[in-house]
Amino acid sequence: MKAPAVALAAVVALAGCTATEAGTRPHEPASRPAAFVPFPEHLVDGRQAMYPRLVRLRDGRIVLGVATAAGAGLTDTARFYESADGGRTFRTLSEIRDPAAAGGRGACCGSLLELPRAVGAQPAGTLLWAGTAGMKNDAPERLPELRVWRSGDGGRTWSYLSSCATADAGTPWDRGLWEPELNLDAQGRLVCYYSDETQPGHDQVVMEALSLDGGATWGSRTPVVALGGRGDRPGMPVVRRLPDGSYFMAYEICGPSAKCGVHYRRSADGWSWGDPAAPGTAARTGDGRGLFHAPTVAWVPGGGPGGTILLVGGIVRDADGRLSRDASGATVFAAAADGQGGWRAEPAPVRVSFPAEPEQSDVVCANYSSALLPTNDGKGLLEVATKRDKDGVCRAYAAASLRP
Repeated sequence: MKAPAVALAAVVALAGCTATEAGTRPHEPASRPAAFVPFPEHLVDGRQAMYPRLVRLRDGRIVLGVATAAGAGLTDTARFYESADGGRTFRTLSEIRDPAAAGGRGACCGSLLELPRAVGAQPAGTLLWAGTAGMKNDAPERLPELRVWRSGDGGRTWSYLSSCATADAGTPWDRGLWEPELNLDAQGRLVCYYSDETQPGHDQVVMEALSLDGGATWGSRTPVVALGGRGDRPGMPVVRRLPDGSYFMAYEICGPSAKCGVHYRRSADGWSWGDPAAPGTAARTGDGRGLFHAPTVAWVPGGGPGGTILLVGGIVRDADGRLSRDASGATVFAAAADGQGGWRAEPAPVRVSFPAEPEQSDVVCANYSSALLPTNDGKGLLEVATKRDKDGVCRAYAAASLRP
């Protein structure tokens, strides 16, 4: 987390083109998947949308979650949309107006997970949402929490489940908990990965919390990335399980040296990630270009026996650290999932422009934390990315394209 979350931008990738045939109800999957057809960039919704997250449900629908504001100013609401046509169109599905975010305390930066199997008391198909409540401010009763909500009806209604992390009372106004990411480890246990500014001796670390009962309660918490320098700020973890059962985590490292460069590491079980004091591996192409700010990850089939990892970040810099305006907001990095070979650049479905010298307001909106989701055959990729329009509002745009 790099900036007060008054204007966190969001990028979300959408995928899974499922046909809606005559006689099929909107919430049912199509009987026969249609061939993937790319579609051009379009506005998801005219309202504010920041830090979007997406999941394709078992019934074929796409559910998109974004941070937004119920009124003017600070984001304090999670809004959900559904698409029955692979992301070509969306309609509003539901909202979470968390009382812990009310009164100017704010909310942001969420995560969506549909449980593929029963976990604790949560049946298969339960949809979970985790987000920050209590952002950097001095609002009365502000307390940073990562609050987990559940839906048993595909995102139409929500109820509070638990908090995977809660800061101590009296936490300074400029310290918080951010960017929760939910996943199941190799044992089927629910894990919440997150950014933590409250650990003694660190500006920020990446932590993980473990639940043995599907998120009803949370136990063990341990650092994943905790570097030695006081100015180092690893954060914004995103995790994907690969088909071989291993796990891939991408995150940024902000600070005097890394300057929010995107790094990654791997785990055999989704819980043990190696030495927390090690920075991990920087994501760079063969010619030295690197991703910076707010990474997200997707896995797609093809491109090798283990498939391909797709990685996106906010901007691209060349080997000398200069902003690559042509590549920034228009590039996805791809690499073999088995780790063989290096990263290569591919065109992103949505194109987001950057000025020659991006300001903080550009970085936290334009192409910020884009999520990527492939079509089932891996030949197409959908993306939703946020842009700051001329009126100053961040909005989400979706597009789908064939992969090279």
